[in-house]
Amino acid sequence: MKGKVIILKTTTAYYKNFEGDSYQIGVLLGKWALSQPEMLKAMLLPLNAYPQKKLQKITELLDKYCRGINEEIQGFADTVGIERGQALFYAMTYLERGCSLMAALPAKTEEEHTILARNYEFSDVMEELCFVHTKTAGKYKHLGSMINLFGRGDGMNEYGLAVAQASCGMPVGNFEGGQRPAVTGLQFWVVIRGILENCKNIEEAVAYCIKVPIGYNMNLMLADKSGKIALFECIDGHKAYKLLDNQTEETVLSVTNHAVLAELKPFEKAVLENSVIRNNLILDFSHTREKLTKTDIKDLLSAPYPHGLCCHYYGDFFGTLRSMIFDVTVGQVEMTFGSPQQNDWQSFTFASQKDLEFSVQLPYEQTPKNFYNIF
Repeated sequence: MKGKVIILKTTTAYYKNFEGDSYQIGVLLGKWALSQPEMLKAMLLPLNAYPQKKLQKITELLDKYCRGINEEIQGFADTVGIERGQALFYAMTYLERGCSLMAALPAKTEEEHTILARNYEFSDVMEELCFVHTKTAGKYKHLGSMINLFGRGDGMNEYGLAVAQASCGMPVGNFEGGQRPAVTGLQFWVVIRGILENCKNIEEAVAYCIKVPIGYNMNLMLADKSGKIALFECIDGHKAYKLLDNQTEETVLSVTNHAVLAELKPFEKAVLENSVIRNNLILDFSHTREKLTKTDIKDLLSAPYPHGLCCHYYGDFFGTLRSMIFDVTVGQVEMTFGSPQQNDWQSFTFASQKDLEFSVQLPYEQTPKNFYNIF
């Protein structure tokens, strides 16, 4: 049952193309940010607010595991006229989004394609609402959702490797309400960008995730063009993964905002009831259908919670900002900016070269009283 709309907010979403070496892409980001003064203001720290010792440490980590981002930020900083350490990205990276993820093997889909689908919930006031096509010299080109300008929240690269993320348990980070990291490491938006720019397939992506220090508790869903899907989970530095291919009996993976792999469950501190409900919805959806169609998946992503995965609780950081279907077999992303109940589905491929703007409707609803119940 849909909730009562308190406010129907209109905002703008973007599709952008950035091409060049890392520094040149930073310059292009800076020029775009200068045309968006409110967004730019939210992405900056005061001069000398971030300690130089911490800046040096995160710079070294990024150079090791996601090379090129420091040069990109330098190009951005030179363009907007700030010191590199003023980029909020650094402070937020060194160390709750709500999301629902699923992936299906070709044997389970009507078109016999490998599919990854997701809903992403957060607050529109803390998001760029920008989907980008990035072609950095010496890196794999990718389509992905921008987070904190330089990070990525999901995406697909030129080799047909797709990745999407959901927080696992209580959120971790350097922000109000976030729990302190149990280990020193990187935020998910750096890990995802590192995967998209440096990994060709699931095996390489899993190896990357095992190697890189991760300070965020997260679930990653992966799919690649070879017809494999995988779930990777990390809690307080503990890591585990599950991979499915044409030799496994299971054909679908799903996860929301709690751990589902047995190896990680002992480290979980709390489980949101709404996370269990959403994951059960995906499981029931997949188990009651012999074959999955994109139309059926869109219906699941669009149906209002608790009967589907779509949420409009933007004021409490749990509003659907994008619904997405990655078809890695053909290299296509279908997505909505904002709630699929209010906004049209768009389609992007690596041939999508034109920058676009979209008017987005966000129906703010009152969060149900028991929505954040904890088991």
